Amino acid sequence: MEDYLRKDAGLRAAVAVLSISAVYVLGLVIHRLFFSPIAKFPGPKLAAVTSLYELYYDVIKKGKYLFEIEKMHDKYGPIVRINPYELSIRDPEFYDELYVAGSVRPTDRYEGFVSGVVDFEGSHLATIGHDLHRKRRKPLDPYFSRSGVTRLEPMVAELCEKLIVGRFESFKGTGKVVRLDHAFTAFSGDVISRVCIDDPPDFVDNPEFAPGWFDMFHTGIVSLPLFMGLPWLIHVIRLIPERILVRLDPRSQTFNKFKLMCEGHLGAVKREKAALGSEDTPGTGARLTLFQYLVNSDLPPSELTDERLSKEAQVLIGSGTITTAGTLCFICYYIMANPAIRKRLEEELKGAMEGYPEKKPTWAQLEKLPYMQALIKETLRLSYGTMHRRPRVSPKQPIRFKQWVIPAGVPVGMSAYFQHRDPRIFPRPLEFIPERWLENVTPEMKNNYIPFSKGSRHCLGMNLAYCEINLIISALFRPGGVDFALYETDESNVKPVHDLIVPMPRLDTKGVRVIFH
Repeated sequence: MEDYLRKDAGLRAAVAVLSISAVYVLGLVIHRLFFSPIAKFPGPKLAAVTSLYELYYDVIKKGKYLFEIEKMHDKYGPIVRINPYELSIRDPEFYDELYVAGSVRPTDRYEGFVSGVVDFEGSHLATIGHDLHRKRRKPLDPYFSRSGVTRLEPMVAELCEKLIVGRFESFKGTGKVVRLDHAFTAFSGDVISRVCIDDPPDFVDNPEFAPGWFDMFHTGIVSLPLFMGLPWLIHVIRLIPERILVRLDPRSQTFNKFKLMCEGHLGAVKREKAALGSEDTPGTGARLTLFQYLVNSDLPPSELTDERLSKEAQVLIGSGTITTAGTLCFICYYIMANPAIRKRLEEELKGAMEGYPEKKPTWAQLEKLPYMQALIKETLRLSYGTMHRRPRVSPKQPIRFKQWVIPAGVPVGMSAYFQHRDPRIFPRPLEFIPERWLENVTPEMKNNYIPFSKGSRHCLGMNLAYCEINLIISALFRPGGVDFALYETDESNVKPVHDLIVPMPRLDTKGVRVIFH
């Protein structure tokens, strides 16, 4: 009898738990469908009810939700609800209304967008609040401004020469096959590392261009949607002892070395400051690394903790590496795949690159070459910079879009993928046509060219990226340079088909490969 009662009590408890859960889920569904602040906005009901809809397309199908959002806009119109909390807008005229300067309206980052990147929590990129973001970004801006990057240009030019002349031209006549994604990831990693830290790695010197460095980023990018969709998962992984994690995934060791490299430099900078005293600046007359500059800035002590600055270093080095490398691969493919484009570029480079490397043109001089600039713009139009929507939150005031009023606090995102492919603005939008930037460039084309976004949170590294791209492309395709051609590479190796925050081609790609004749 007692056993029966115990079983009966257990059954009743299970039924009670299930009933309460069912009532909770039902209440949540009703709230999201009818009482949410964004319940009135159009979109699929399943997406409004659960984030699992988005998780399926981005995790199971590997970054395909953007294309599902595109279908939603085709069906429901320029504004759609894409998950329980967030709206998407597809309207070329509205971008400048959403992504505004801080003087127009304070803009927060959407917390749900950064909750899965806890390893970067505290960096300017993952800062949610407008005022704190402005405080953290302010000392970074001069370093990455046009004048700041011009001061860095000799270092970028030196690394460019090392890659093109020192490495690529040494392959002349060997028939060696090189993965440009590895080479360019090594180059851009070396550039941003020298900007940030005092004892940088020399990835370009590695015989195979440090494939582990590339693999670390590739693995992280593919994993990112999972951690963004299930942010608690990263906390679980952090509980796993490092020695076990390395056995499970040896690539994690590369990331640990990366973290230690950043932390080691920051420790050295702080010891140097302590030895010199608070009034002295190290290395008078010499170039300060970014973190020497930050540690000696007027940021309050709460913003100069080892943990925060280490995460800032990791964000800057990571974001300054992979996007620039991808852009370089994209432009190189289209130049090599189109003989007429390559020939025209070489003709334009004749005068500017005469005498290279003893005589190097500056970034400013290269910007005066119209066809090369058209190539760069068309590359960034079709490679998007960042393909993913960039959700923004107006924390204090509603935003009006056509007949809709978006409540304060609601995240709203737009994507360069939509802006750059609008046929009303860019005729034949899927074709690589650099000539579109040489004549009849309309104000709408200029306004909707947003590979680095706009507003108070636009891409910090825009000028450095332009400098790197100009110097590499001019040196690589100059007349009389090394003779190389595509090797078993087609458009599928560069065309973005996965939105993993960073646009990615097919995931089984072997990269843009070239053979040196």
